[in-house]
Amino acid sequence: MELSQQKIEPFDYQGGADFINRLKEVYSVSHRMDLSNIIGVSNGTMSTWRTRNQTPFEIAVRVHLASGVSLKWLLLGEGDMYDSSKPSISNDKVELPYFLLDNGELLDKGKMFFDPQFLEGMPDAEHLMLVEHEGKKLFVDTSNTKVISGKYLVEFDKIKTILELHRVPGEKVVFNFDKNSFDISINNIEILGQIFDIDD
Repeated sequence: MELSQQKIEPFDYQGGADFINRLKEVYSVSHRMDLSNIIGVSNGTMSTWRTRNQTPFEIAVRVHLASGVSLKWLLLGEGDMYDSSKPSISNDKVELPYFLLDNGELLDKGKMFFDPQFLEGMPDAEHLMLVEHEGKKLFVDTSNTKVISGKYLVEFDKIKTILELHRVPGEKVVFNFDKNSFDISINNIEILGQIFDIDD
């Protein structure tokens, strides 16, 4: 099979803020500092990408190889985030992002693989991540950010933690700490997802 001799024109790559926002979407984070910890690039470097509208191709390839995200989507803004509309599959295993919650931060620990049957009955895999906290592994449903009652991964004052929350009238949530109850405005806390405990 002969390759076409037609000249290959350069693509209209999208960098800067567009690229950074797509990286945030891939890793389900809201802040550049969190993204910096995951991809190992300083906040200052990302500021340079933004101000100069640069496209960091090496980072794009690294993220593609690690997560299975579509390069066409990441670099051009075309198509779906994942070619199959799902996280990448390796040897019929579902790959989920894996983090350690330590000292108020989510530390990237790579990926963990699960048998699809193990995840049956849970939210769609593309909305799940695994968080290790105090020796327990927890599923987080990042699509469920509406508080009713239960355990949630939250962020406030730039600190991430897990709290058991209960919705009360007045746009507030109640949580317990050191045997005392506190209420906080729902607008002062960011809900990152609901917790599913998989350890006894």
